[in-house]
Amino acid sequence: MCENENLLLKKVYETGFALDEITLYLDTHPTDPQAMEYYRYAQRANQEAVAAYEQSYGPLMSSQVNAGSWSWANNPWPWEGGM
Repeated sequence: MCENENLLLKKVYETGFALDEITLYLDTHPTDPQAMEYYRYAQRANQEAVAAYEQSYGPLMSSQVNAGSWSWANNPWPWEGGM
């Protein structure tokens, strides 16, 4: 895995974590306007991170495969040294 791929994947993980955390907060504070604003920010950041990764390295989830052929598992599996 190259350094750029690692950086993009790290951004996906970080923004996904932030999105999960604010979602949990909103479960108990559903009327907090600042939390809703941050939720929208985190959601956009995660969507952008996922899109940037997928544009360069392919889909992160099998549900995102939209090519004419099955391109889900072109990289090494984790036990083969991939992530």
